[in-house]
Amino acid sequence: MAENQPENQEAVVPAAGVARMPHELSPIYRWVSRDVLGAPPILSQAYLDELKLSGVIFGGGDLEGRYRVEAARPGDRVCYLNLDHPTVPNWLWVNEVMFTEFGVRVPFTDFQQRLLNWASVAPSQLHPNAWSAIRCFELVLPKAFPRS
Repeated sequence: MAENQPENQEAVVPAAGVARMPHELSPIYRWVSRDVLGAPPILSQAYLDELKLSGVIFGGGDLEGRYRVEAARPGDRVCYLNLDHPTVPNWLWVNEVMFTEFGVRVPFTDFQQRLLNWASVAPSQLHPNAWSAIRCFELVLPKAFPRS
């Protein structure tokens, strides 16, 4: 906090203009259900490391080394903005079932990337059932949607 700033006033991240305060108190999260804000992450880092080593998350290839898989911190929620690096969209939230049930792998296929860009959504904004439909298209027409 700045020296001249009162303690009860929000600190603002200049690059993003987003309030730097406890997320659950920030006005930008008023739309989020209190149930969501109160539910802690349930996946452990050990479990994610196990999925990573077993080939469930990554599809192989040269690009795989560019990605890390980290468990959410206890206070993180899927709706939170990246306040640590507000000008760098260097991470994204994902649902476990994308990998364990629907066969989505990182890096995303060209088709998945184009679809997300066209819809202007993050992977976590799609319901898991939408991912199952996307994967069906890719499995039925594999030559039309090559892995990048």
